[in-house]
Amino acid sequence: MKKIFVYIIILVLIFVMMGCRVEPVPDPPPPQDEPNGGMEENGNFHGDINVELQDRMRIVEEDTLPDTIREWFQQFGDERGGYVYQHPDATYVKINAGEKPTGGYGISIVDYLHEEYPRIIVVDTRIPDEDDIVTQVLSYPSVILQVHTDMAVEFEVRTIDDEAFPMEHTLVFAELELPEENEEINNPVEIQGRIIAFEGSFIVRILDAEDEIIHEEHLQADAGGPEWGSFQEEIRYPLPKTKEGRIEVGEYSAKDGEYLMRDYVAVRFKNIEQ
Repeated sequence: MKKIFVYIIILVLIFVMMGCRVEPVPDPPPPQDEPNGGMEENGNFHGDINVELQDRMRIVEEDTLPDTIREWFQQFGDERGGYVYQHPDATYVKINAGEKPTGGYGISIVDYLHEEYPRIIVVDTRIPDEDDIVTQVLSYPSVILQVHTDMAVEFEVRTIDDEAFPMEHTLVFAELELPEENEEINNPVEIQGRIIAFEGSFIVRILDAEDEIIHEEHLQADAGGPEWGSFQEEIRYPLPKTKEGRIEVGEYSAKDGEYLMRDYVAVRFKNIEQ
């Protein structure tokens, strides 16, 4: 009985000693200096948007744009200005602040006067503080905005001091969504897309590989310019003589009657004239 009691006492003492053991606490890591005073350092893409505007526009990176839009922007290089590419899906506005002596500069979008005509994007140039660590090379701050629009409009870019940027615009008048490029089409063929046309009236043409018009027909979009009107129709056409051809949409000029082609897709005909 005494032995059992002694064993119990020993076990209790061991547990007490273990509970009182102090584990070493590792030293905290040394504080890390935040580069550039907390400012993102990228001379070619650096911008932000007033939170009140974020339901109308957002910043996108150039490498996410479709090739045709990216190539259009690239032709202007780093030249200071506002460059507007209007497309049925969205309007893209690239703003270049021009050459700056160091890194650390940026572009802030502070206001968007969307009820004005032209619509005005107001920007402010972000300047690095004296104690910011920045790269000591020339930089070219730039930002690309994706702006929601449902019609063709004119844009201006201005500073908070009301200084206007030089502007360049281009407008995509139409986009054929169906048929797809190089699709083999049936007869009738489904035509679908969007277009800016006077009173929504436009022309669809079907041509063969020799540029001979197989079929031409007037169609009506659900809205007229300057809005992008949508259309979806089935078109019957005579059998072509060639396996390849194209479908295009356009309109006749009210000024001189010239046909203005707005968009086209290459197609393959499932059935041809024997």
